[in-house]
Amino acid sequence: MASRVHSHKFCCCIPVRFGVCIIGLLGLGSGGLLAVAGIIRLKQLGDADMQHKLPYIIQILVYALYAGLSVLGLFGALCKRIGLIKSFAFGLAIHVLFSIASGGYSLYRYFEDAPDTVQSCINGSTDSLTVESCKKGVSVMKGVLVGLFVFVWLMEIWGVFIVRSYGQQLDEEAAMREKLRAPNW
Repeated sequence: MASRVHSHKFCCCIPVRFGVCIIGLLGLGSGGLLAVAGIIRLKQLGDADMQHKLPYIIQILVYALYAGLSVLGLFGALCKRIGLIKSFAFGLAIHVLFSIASGGYSLYRYFEDAPDTVQSCINGSTDSLTVESCKKGVSVMKGVLVGLFVFVWLMEIWGVFIVRSYGQQLDEEAAMREKLRAPNW
């Protein structure tokens, strides 16, 4: 009879506990950084109408929540607390949904505001080179933003699976401890 639970892995060889620690650290750093960047951008908008500020407010809230969840997950992984890990997995899954919704809205707003951005870039210039470079710049930015959002969403979804796998490993370890403690009649 085996008296130990084998460590779950991801990427073929990396233990999921280490993965949860990395996800916690990355989430804390990136969530905090994106929330601060959103606050800075919101302040730059100044007296702009609420329609232009709303995507930034939503992003600030979503990524501040992500940073807070990441602290919870990091602490849970370091202390091997199954309750915190399961809460982290659930919170991450909910966060992914909010991230997709708010990111989709942000992309929608960017695509809607693209003509205004081009006009602002052109700034009354009649030079065809300036006009073309502004149009191409906005077009490239659209592609970069879509690619970035999709990449982040895929990484977040993968993170949910890693955290869930670590939760399953902790469940298996707890069951093994219970089994070893139970009297063997």
